[in-house]
This record gives sequence, structure tokens and C-alpha cells, in this order.
Amino acid sequence: MTPASLEALPLREQAYWRIKQLILDEEVPANSFLSERSLAERLGMSKTPVRLAIARLEHEGYVRVSPQQGIVVLALTFEDILDFIDFRLALESFVVRRLAAAPSPERAQALEAQLAEQARVVHDPASSRQALVQADMAFHKFLATLLGNRPILQALERQQEMLYRIAMRIFQKYPDRREQSFAEHRALCRFIAAGQQAEAVALIEQHILRIKSLLVGDKGGV
Repeated sequence: MTPASLEALPLREQAYWRIKQLILDEEVPANSFLSERSLAERLGMSKTPVRLAIARLEHEGYVRVSPQQGIVVLALTFEDILDFIDFRLALESFVVRRLAAAPSPERAQALEAQLAEQARVVHDPASSRQALVQADMAFHKFLATLLGNRPILQALERQQEMLYRIAMRIFQKYPDRREQSFAEHRALCRFIAAGQQAEAVALIEQHILRIKSLLVGDKGGV
């Protein structure tokens, strides 16, 4: 959501989106403690919209409100991540299999154009972690868009915030992942364009399962 569109929202909605973005961007890290007063001062508004925003974020599982500790930012558990990996494996393997089953010059051209957009971000040393994550997410969303299956696209879109939190941690802990991930995306596009179904499916599964191997030591949550 852009700053301009945020300004048009009621204060409680502004507070909700701004606090959520602080959590997603890890400007308020997992397991940290917050207060309504500190958040209100940070956002430049009263505590009332902040309180309403926190109640909504607690319902969505981003924070927990404790009388003793105040507002606690919740980490993703290892179980959350495993469930998410299973979800992505099922949907994205299907997407890639179907795309590779019907290669066409038009799809190949569209894939190359998307890779070019991602390359501009990946190869720019000044790119922020947020920009790298957004470019990575855009690639995976594009595959579903290219297939044209609306229910699958909608299902993936509902998981975008989970993907964002996990990808932010990956790119923080493993800076070299930016080039490795892009190289895998490029190889995947070659397999799809060539109609190599088995190779394309094997690569997308390896690509997604790498998340588990990279975070396997973080069983306390991310």
C-alpha cells in the first residue's frame, strides 16, 4: 500500500497497515515488546487507533497482548513454515507442470521479460532487502498469472505476507541467496520454455524445499 493511499484511510486503518509493515519488515523484530504509547508516538497519532489496530493484528496472529508483558510480536514457528512449504509445493509444482506442458513463444517471451525485471533488482548492489524480496515474490506470482488459473492465483495471493516474512529472513541470513535464487529462476524459465516438464517440476520443488534446509536450525521460530 502506497503512502498516498494510506493517507486516505481512517486512522485505525493507517495504524493497522503501518504497524503490520513494521512487523513484516522486521523493524520491530519477532519476540520484541511494544506498548501503545510507543507505537502512538512512532506513528504520530493517539493511542485509540493504535489500540484498535493491535486488536486486529492479535486476531490475525501477528502479536499477543499480555497484561504482564504488553504487546509481544509473535515469531513464525517452524511448524508454520513447514505447513507453508507444503502449500507452496502443491500449488507451484502444479503451476510449473502445466506451464511446461504447453510451451509457446509468447510464454517464453513473457518469462524473459519478467526475468529482466528481476535482474535489474538482483544485480543492483543498492537494492534493499525489501526490494529483493518483492522481486522474488513477483516472479512466483507471475508464474501463476501466466497459467491463468484464478483460484490458484488467489490462493497464492492470500499467502503473500507469510512468504514476505520468510523471504525477508532468508535474504537477511544468506546474502548470497539473491544470486542463487535468480539463477534457479532463470533455469526454471528455460525448462518451461523448452517443455521439459520433469526438469521444471524437480527444480521448483528443490527451490522451495531449500527454504526448509536454510531455516532448519531456526526451530524456535523466525
